[in-house]
Amino acid sequence: MECMRFGRVGLLVALLLLLMMQGCIEHRFFYKFNVDGVCDFYYSARGDSLDIYDPAGSFPTEPLFTVNSWTEVDSAGTETHVLEAQGRFNPDDLPGTLGLKEIPWTDVFLKHPSRLYRTPLFFASIYKFQATFQSRERTATEGERWDHIPEECRVLESDEDTTLTDEERSILEEKYAAGMLLWNAERYKLRVREILQQALELNAKTNIPPDWVDSALTEVDSLIDAYLAAIKVEELDLANLEWWDDLAVGTNQILFENLNFIGDSTLQADIAHIGELLEMRHRVTEDLMDESFIIRVDLPGQTINANTKESDEGVLVWRFDGNDLADDNYVIRAYSFYVFGDRVIGALVLSLAIFLAVKLRRPGEKKESVEPPPPSQDSIPPTGHG
Repeated sequence: MECMRFGRVGLLVALLLLLMMQGCIEHRFFYKFNVDGVCDFYYSARGDSLDIYDPAGSFPTEPLFTVNSWTEVDSAGTETHVLEAQGRFNPDDLPGTLGLKEIPWTDVFLKHPSRLYRTPLFFASIYKFQATFQSRERTATEGERWDHIPEECRVLESDEDTTLTDEERSILEEKYAAGMLLWNAERYKLRVREILQQALELNAKTNIPPDWVDSALTEVDSLIDAYLAAIKVEELDLANLEWWDDLAVGTNQILFENLNFIGDSTLQADIAHIGELLEMRHRVTEDLMDESFIIRVDLPGQTINANTKESDEGVLVWRFDGNDLADDNYVIRAYSFYVFGDRVIGALVLSLAIFLAVKLRRPGEKKESVEPPPPSQDSIPPTGHG
């Protein structure tokens, strides 16, 4: 019976690790700028339809984009869904999210603010492109998984796993599963604290005593601990650690009752709405972790500096995946220098014309004023003989 239990947990742990490593969607961004800084922006996504067409997904939509989608089937019958979108944007108005959706107080959707800075000169222009794919702050908002999973379990995610005996692997998988469950309970406790913080900030005029808040958090923690304790190993599903639908009703009721504002519909609505948004943020973050990104940037002129070494026929290329965004920003930066050849040639031709005109010009002769010579002595009549 014990071996069957370990085997089931091992299968679920393996499935969880596979889900964590497997790529679901490949995102491609292509920024193509002209000399005026105007951008033709192209985006594509390839992957599973449940991810691409998820209503909660933040993908490009009309009318700002022209959107097309279709399904491709390979020789093995595997379906790949493709979504493509394109649009034209000014350099200071580039898309900042995949679907141009933003929620002011939280990064529910992936944000990637981007901008092209152009310094125009007479004979040339300098371009600076920068885009920041913002961190999901996963550890800050959900806690660190490995604070609850024994360090020895890391071997399950490495090639060293092949050196374990079946018994050793089963023991580690059991510890791994227990740690994941404990972490999951703790992340929901963090979630409730964030809900309270945001709701109280939105209702700053509602003066709620601190001990009421502490009482609410104590009861919520007990509710989550009881939910965790009731999970049976035989029914364990590590591939689905989404408990919010089960916890939300009881959690919200505790918050309403302990804050003693049963009649305050505004506060109640904010608590419920914030909880839904934070759940959406979590799901978007989890989806992004196993997705890949390819960013291509085509700047006018010659590239003079960039934080990538990869290029494809003059187009700069960056590659990263969702794990790179878990706790850190991913910054893309590139500079280029564009010379206006027609202006340079025009200036040279004009300069040459002026030079030749000056060189070939024949100045008129100078006329010197000459005083008449003094009269000769022979021409002066004699005096004194009258």
